[in-house]
Amino acid sequence: MSREHVHERIQDYLDQNQPPEEFERLEAELREVDAMDEFEEYRLLDARLRQLPAPKLSADFTSRVLAQLPEQVETPSAALLHQPQPSRFGGKMKQYPLLAAAAVFLLLSVGSLGGYMAQEEHDLSYTNAPGIVAQNGEVVVPKGVTVDQDLYVEGGNVRIEGKVNGDVMTVDGKAYTASAGSVTGEIKEIDQLFERVWYGIKRLFQ
Repeated sequence: MSREHVHERIQDYLDQNQPPEEFERLEAELREVDAMDEFEEYRLLDARLRQLPAPKLSADFTSRVLAQLPEQVETPSAALLHQPQPSRFGGKMKQYPLLAAAAVFLLLSVGSLGGYMAQEEHDLSYTNAPGIVAQNGEVVVPKGVTVDQDLYVEGGNVRIEGKVNGDVMTVDGKAYTASAGSVTGEIKEIDQLFERVWYGIKRLFQ
């Protein structure tokens, strides 16, 4: 299966165009082409963007953005031998106007996004699973508690004294596993969130 097809499946999953039971099949396809890391990056980017306040765009925002893009100039066929090829980036922008408008808006909003995240950086958010305890800016999986899903913690540390049947991901925090604790999946600690967001945006045009 090609990576392009897998990327389409990832987008369908993040856009909730596939039922939850399709995730196991998608995960098998991702492991087949060694694309699990890319999926985690997409999922993190999607989760962060969904937490942002809904942008208020004017009715003519898309048309104004497209009006600023360079227009393709028609030239005689003989001159095409000397005509530079249009950039891949510009072609993508023209081909997907709504995506282009969203990307430009996101780039223009980096300043406000930075202020928003600076304000929220001390807020603790985590996967709401039975048995999990949050105290003093730390999420704890107590001894004897089993979490049968991926555990996501942002803005604090996670201490695993029980068992997590899945991956553990922390953003702006650390993951600690006690001697009696265990994690069946991977433990990922992400500190430079802006680099992940920018990486995800650039991949949209590759």
